[in-house]
Amino acid sequence: MKRYLALFALLCGVAAAADPKFVPLFDGKSLKGWEVCNGLATYRVEKGAIVGTTTEGSPNSFLCTTREYGDFVLEFETKTDPALNSGVQIRSHRYAEGQT
Repeated sequence: MKRYLALFALLCGVAAAADPKFVPLFDGKSLKGWEVCNGLATYRVEKGAIVGTTTEGSPNSFLCTTREYGDFVLEFETKTDPALNSGVQIRSHRYAEGQT
């Protein structure tokens, strides 16, 4: 059974007006600046939201930014299946296999 995760309004537009150096993480149209890490989940943009679909038997999948960011504002809403292990990781690092 496919399960869905939707992320809405990743960043606050008000912050963009207040800080000329503001960089939105999600443009509402594409996954430019994002990459899938681990697992086989698929991600797409639907009606301005990021929608992820799990793949049965796949290990945990993550949608990660391709850049590192300093200070940021993160605002979002989710719709998740309670049977899934879902969440948001902030300032996480990936390591090569076997390296910790």
